[in-house]
Amino acid sequence: MAVATLDHIGLKFSATGVKADDIPNHPKARLMYYLKCMCTVLKLDQTEHNIKRFTDYKNYNSLTNEQTAAMVLLCTLLDPVTLNDVCIFHDEEACGNFGNEFFTIEANRTRIAAARSVMVGNVQVAIQKVMCYKMSWIEKNYIEPLRQMIDILQQTNRQQPRQITYSQPRQTTYSNSSECCCSIL
Repeated sequence: MAVATLDHIGLKFSATGVKADDIPNHPKARLMYYLKCMCTVLKLDQTEHNIKRFTDYKNYNSLTNEQTAAMVLLCTLLDPVTLNDVCIFHDEEACGNFGNEFFTIEANRTRIAAARSVMVGNVQVAIQKVMCYKMSWIEKNYIEPLRQMIDILQQTNRQQPRQITYSQPRQTTYSNSSECCCSIL
């Protein structure tokens, strides 16, 4: 993966100025919003996985526990530490009055080498925009909600009762045919 290399090239950065709608103040909704932002930066919708349901932060309650766990896992694959200085950049000033800002980059010449894709898990994903963020934005929409969602998922897993099923002993040719089989699901 190459980082931006310039050779007397005029670059034009265009801010998108897209403002997020009201994001519910729930850790799941915040993580879903973070994931939606990463989908703006990366062409994640062009993978074989349908992640659109993971980015509908206004309907965060519609995700099942399994879908929530999958969404949280995907967010950990798209963590800011991995993507920083590749397709997202910590730059307090570039964001202006917003917590984050997306940019398109246009070059006046073609002699530019820049990261065009990034590995997410085991999938190569194209970069379509770059995003600058303030540290407060990352804390509010990634770090804190991720910690809270991991705690919630761990509590949910501990509280779910385990179902015990019993089966009748089957007839076998073994000498001790009165054994009972139990399994915990």
